[in-house]
Amino acid sequence: MNKELLYSAILYLLFLPILFYFINFDSAQNLDYGGYKDNYEKVWNQFELGYTFLEDISRSFMLPFESFWSVLIFIELIFIALLYSNPYVFILAFPNLLFLSQGLLGTQIRFGIATLLCLVIFKFFINKRRFYMYSLGAALFHNATSIFLFLSFFLKKMLNVNEKVTFTKNFKSLLLYIALLLTLSVLVNYILIFMGYYYYAEEDSKHMVIRSTSSLVYMSSVLVFILVLLNKKSGPVEYSPMVYLGALLLVFSLVFYKYSIISGRYNVVYMLVEPFVLYSFYKSVGKKSESGFIFFLIFIAIANSKLLLLNLIF
Repeated sequence: MNKELLYSAILYLLFLPILFYFINFDSAQNLDYGGYKDNYEKVWNQFELGYTFLEDISRSFMLPFESFWSVLIFIELIFIALLYSNPYVFILAFPNLLFLSQGLLGTQIRFGIATLLCLVIFKFFINKRRFYMYSLGAALFHNATSIFLFLSFFLKKMLNVNEKVTFTKNFKSLLLYIALLLTLSVLVNYILIFMGYYYYAEEDSKHMVIRSTSSLVYMSSVLVFILVLLNKKSGPVEYSPMVYLGALLLVFSLVFYKYSIISGRYNVVYMLVEPFVLYSFYKSVGKKSESGFIFFLIFIAIANSKLLLLNLIF
């Protein structure tokens, strides 16, 4: 067994049980738990095919919903272990995973599973032909992954992740990407109504409020660090597809800042990508010089500033 695998195994044994505890928080305080339980016990089958398939398997073994819920969390933990197989990336990821434990991972569990699966597929298959087929399969667990699929397909077809962000192809593609998002942001209400999400498109909807100033500052600051990283002269950065994906997610969230349900959801997806960005920044900038290490520490501080809002249920 190589050292990296051994370190990862030790970290999983230490920290994944802690993560399970927080994800599996008091069901009475979980806003979505009751709806999932009713759907399971009354066989409503109102969710996507992938999730419904998991429910059908669980019912065939006559598992109570509480056991099925634990199985879903274990699936998330398996995807987390696969995604953060590098022990150093896992260490950087744990604060974000804790931050997301009772939101994305513990409440929005369908979207959590779908997003983690998309990222695992992205990590292992982004440069392979099977990427498209596997990615479409992941969309069976939550329809909101369609945006993620658009971003990852755009990255694969329109960007050269081995080149700097100022590389002519990348620069032009990013300008096109921003222009496309700005156009969609003007049409977002019409798109939501067309898709049947009338309650999101209403003027007084709580989902259509502007993101807070602090979240906009956080996203903008992190994006600056990513652009600096992607403009390094010393060849492609480590985990460059993930770093470019992080940039696309942040730009998306910033463009749709007036629509919290859209911007916030994909800012959360960025938080799962952020550990790769931090690790890459350290390898390309932080370890190169004293000043680079100082910038890395500043980046770490900004990235983890969200933990000031952490309010976990024990």
